[in-house]
Amino acid sequence: MTSAKSLFLERIASLTASTQIEAVTNRPLADRAHNNVARMLRNGLAVVGFASLEDFIKSRVSEVLNDVGRTGVPFRDLPERLRFASTFESIAALSYQMTIRDKADRLAYIQEHAAKIASTSATAYEITPHAFGYDQANVNSDTVRAILKSFLIDNPWGEMTKIAARIGLIGMPLEETFKSAANRRNRAAHVAHHDTPQTDIQQFTKEAHAIAITFDALLTKALRNMQQHNARYLNGHERINSVSVSIRSVRFRGGVWREELEGARRAVKVDQNLLSLQGAAKNRSVLAKDLYIEYSLVGEIVHWECN
Repeated sequence: MTSAKSLFLERIASLTASTQIEAVTNRPLADRAHNNVARMLRNGLAVVGFASLEDFIKSRVSEVLNDVGRTGVPFRDLPERLRFASTFESIAALSYQMTIRDKADRLAYIQEHAAKIASTSATAYEITPHAFGYDQANVNSDTVRAILKSFLIDNPWGEMTKIAARIGLIGMPLEETFKSAANRRNRAAHVAHHDTPQTDIQQFTKEAHAIAITFDALLTKALRNMQQHNARYLNGHERINSVSVSIRSVRFRGGVWREELEGARRAVKVDQNLLSLQGAAKNRSVLAKDLYIEYSLVGEIVHWECN
């Protein structure tokens, strides 16, 4: 099964490529017919680009929720907000989903997810993967905040912004970035005469990476604490924040590929060959529980792993 991250990277790579083709670029004003088509295409890219980020957020938290039931942590010991979200609060999500699904699928759908909710009263349980983000058509900034707070991450958007700044992706607050992208999507989808600038879509690819990576890094740290049965985390005495995330990267500088650990004065390793560097760097990131990021030759993020 393709992971949420793989699909996201594939979609954002396609979005990046789409912003560079001639069809979405305006010609001199005299070519009105071409420019009208280009405007419509750019608006479409703004919509599907943001939808890719929304889908990642929903799909990634669904993956984590599926894993929570396998941690062996008793349901009663999970963070309170997570317990509430995955039981009675998830009824709103199931109710909304019933209105948008085919009539023939509704019975099986509600039986599957109701069974998972009911299972939380047993020793072996499953959590419905639709506990977050499935109660409305779109994901908003409050959805992201609610997800991370349920995993004992205080000030979610602030912590995400701090990690993004350390990665060097973006300097402004990520919540404002997310809201701006959502507004741009709404205008592109609902205002007939709206014209989405090509540069806005190109910038969004960087913003989307920043939001996806930092969201994933914090959420995965919370899951790891559950898998390790960290009592201080489970009882609320230890919180997840940006300091919890260490960063290891592989990037091209000075004519060589460099494995770099944030805060270290020298590269961990340098090599002319990327492939020979990648494997060892990934292994070290797993052992050290680092956020691992790979950059392309031109400095664009092409892959990340949260450990």
